[in-house]
Amino acid sequence: MSNQPETSVTYFLQSRPAPSQPWRRPSGITVSWASKAKALERLAARREMQPNWEHRLMERVTTVTEQPATEA
Repeated sequence: MSNQPETSVTYFLQSRPAPSQPWRRPSGITVSWASKAKALERLAARREMQPNWEHRLMERVTTVTEQPATEA
């Protein structure tokens, strides 16, 4: 067993109709991608589908560390 942290990166999109609005994920979509290239493809498609909205690529970095727990 290793106590070295494991890190993973996933990507997802956020959109908003105007700069005064909060960033949010597209309605009902909770998709994320491990491949940045695939996420960039989806970002380009989203920008094409909704050219009047702002869209951005988000990166989620998750670090997991496993270690023995105390029994007390």
